[in-house]
Amino acid sequence: MTARELKAAVRPLDFYRAEIPTMPAPKISRAWTDGGLCPFHEDRRRGSFWINLETGAFHCFACGASGGDILAFAQQRHELTFPEAMQAIADAWGLSA
Repeated sequence: MTARELKAAVRPLDFYRAEIPTMPAPKISRAWTDGGLCPFHEDRRRGSFWINLETGAFHCFACGASGGDILAFAQQRHELTFPEAMQAIADAWGLSA
């Protein structure tokens, strides 16, 4: 499975809801939505961590964590290499990598 196929199989909204259980309900009319508390630092204020529901990109305006897709998120959050992130997401979502 390629990275493109993996990202096509896992919707960013579903991925981030699984990774960030405290994520508020997204505003469907917008590509970027509040992702809740940033998982990369001791965040106490909502609104600093944002997620693009179309691409899976993320950005924290407080600590600067950012990336272009769910693979980058998994790599940074779980300290994985790219192949490890591919395998971890594939395993978690019942896909073959």
